[in-house]
Amino acid sequence: MSELDVTVLVVEDDPIVRAWVHLAFEGTEFRVVAEAGTVAEAVELFERRRPELLLVDHRLPDGTGADVVRSLRSSGATAPALVVTATPQAGLNESARAAGANGSVLKTAEIPELLKALRVVRRGGESFDFRHPRAAGGQAPLSQREREVLRLVAGGATNREVAGKLGVGAETVKTLLVRIHAKLGTHRRAEAVDEAHRRGLL
Repeated sequence: MSELDVTVLVVEDDPIVRAWVHLAFEGTEFRVVAEAGTVAEAVELFERRRPELLLVDHRLPDGTGADVVRSLRSSGATAPALVVTATPQAGLNESARAAGANGSVLKTAEIPELLKALRVVRRGGESFDFRHPRAAGGQAPLSQREREVLRLVAGGATNREVAGKLGVGAETVKTLLVRIHAKLGTHRRAEAVDEAHRRGLL
């Protein structure tokens, strides 16, 4: 393995999909360093192998891809994660983002799509597949604290400024923003503010 290799943990219980991933990685910078078929196995393997990226199936025998990402994030793991699904699912992007994932991709995607998504999240960006419909908005109300964060964001405050005014940590602000996006079905701060105004929340 060369110094340029990017190590990937593949969490997938279907051997056919695993084979597709190996095929996709041939001749690229990506290398599969471990494979898991369950949530529990994924968490254990991550701790041992410490991969740089995660490619996680949405449906696993003992849970979901979001469960894997959420568990790893709670333990402090920051490796970017892509959630993979067989078909488009309403609200998948929102739930994956809320768990701490950095993107999503369909198993029916062409190989270049998969590689592009991996490279985007590897660089610190997000790559959520647009083919997943948004979750129906308004299913969960914003909490009082989430409204406070949104009001400050609407006023142009940065995450650090929001944290200072509310007396919380920057990570708490990030978590609250993730929840706000999931509830409003938005992806960016400006979108969240516009949607909140539309619903009369600000």
